[in-house]
Amino acid sequence: MRGMSVSPVQYGPNSPFTPEERMTIETLYNRVVESDHPEARQLKRMIQQQMACLEWLGETLVQYPSLLKEQTLGSRKRSLETLVETLCHTNPANFDFFLPTRAFLGRALDMAESNFYRLLRHVCSEILPEGSCSPLREEATRRFHVCLYTKVAEEVLEAIASDPQVEQTVRERAVLALAQIWEHRLTYRVKEFLPILEATWQARRQITVTGGTLGGTQELFELFQNGCDPEFVEYFTRPDPSADEVEAFREFLFGVCAEDLSRIEQRMRESGQGSIALEHSIPPPNDDPTTVFYEFFRSRHLLALARRLGDLPGPKRTAEGYVMASYLHQIA
Repeated sequence: MRGMSVSPVQYGPNSPFTPEERMTIETLYNRVVESDHPEARQLKRMIQQQMACLEWLGETLVQYPSLLKEQTLGSRKRSLETLVETLCHTNPANFDFFLPTRAFLGRALDMAESNFYRLLRHVCSEILPEGSCSPLREEATRRFHVCLYTKVAEEVLEAIASDPQVEQTVRERAVLALAQIWEHRLTYRVKEFLPILEATWQARRQITVTGGTLGGTQELFELFQNGCDPEFVEYFTRPDPSADEVEAFREFLFGVCAEDLSRIEQRMRESGQGSIALEHSIPPPNDDPTTVFYEFFRSRHLLALARRLGDLPGPKRTAEGYVMASYLHQIA
């Protein structure tokens, strides 16, 4: 009925949707219910179906044992301490094999939520009148980014936890941080654990890479202008960063791998060229961001892992990984 607010689903006690997310979803859903668009009924059912599945995943997730409590199976005991000990003796090749089921199900929930918010973005563009849908589409995009940031933070922590070159204390703290994500997946937010990363990612999405002399002055200015946490940049501009840390930051700043940057600089020297234009690696924020931001991180992450496994020159972690490891080293 027009004018009457309708909820798409019955929320359960372990719903993955926060009160703020419910408000956004219900506002959009009711706009679809009231729409005369020929596809409105189909999209309304799809929203209901995906929300019901997410509610089911939330309920299923909490059925698995808590990672923070001791579990006994015959003579075997499992606890947070044994999880830390186990995962701190893994490597990138076998890390996943030792993860608790709750971690895998949480990953599935995170991706399912990501796809759901992609659906809502599509609904905004397909059903709602142009202009009036912008605030709702932007909110759905923001919720989508929250899912992505959690996924990226998890991968950064896993890379640290499974790196035998990292000191034991830092690896242990990485596993403890992962346990918090896995245990509190329904309510976990990156900004509550390490706000420096979320603010930096949001800023990085909006800068325009120019290249120039490859000094990064313009890119740094735009990072700060768009809200980058100063601590992130200060870590790489401190008096004694390692060569690998500097290269990892340059990869983050320019969206070009260290090897390609080295080749570009060599060509510039040989040709006497004082500056160069680089293509922007991340679309502007108004473009579809569904996978590009994650690809930006993932490509750097895989390159760093390949260098580490092959003992090759260049940064062995992403810029985010270096900052995260430093943070874990400093916390009590």
